[in-house]
Amino acid sequence: MLSLLILALPQLTPQQTQLVQAIILVESSGKNDAVGDNGSAIGCLQIWKPYWVDATERSNIGGVYRDCFKRDYAVRVFDAYMKRYAREAWTDPSKFDAEKVARIHNGGPKGYKKKATEKYWKKVLTELNRSAIL
Repeated sequence: MLSLLILALPQLTPQQTQLVQAIILVESSGKNDAVGDNGSAIGCLQIWKPYWVDATERSNIGGVYRDCFKRDYAVRVFDAYMKRYAREAWTDPSKFDAEKVARIHNGGPKGYKKKATEKYWKKVLTELNRSAIL
């Protein structure tokens, strides 16, 4: 069921879809109504408000922060954030870099350089391998 919900978003490539699925499982066990980090992160992708601001201020997504509880909206926010901070790793199929994207999602624009995001990447990678995806 999880894959059906994301596959309905035609702008994602199969690689992107598979990575987003794994991140959703790590972040929220697939729960759209998840609230974490003492109330600072919401939705299936556990989006913080500053992340949402970064993603929406230079895109035409619109909406309000609480819309991140809606899976399709949260994925659009994720996509916009990655197009801003991981453009090549996210949008160029020949340079797609799941690790860089996941670590930026977890640690911010320079998250792929932070030692603190290595453990997070291992969790995402475990999900990717468990599902035999990517």
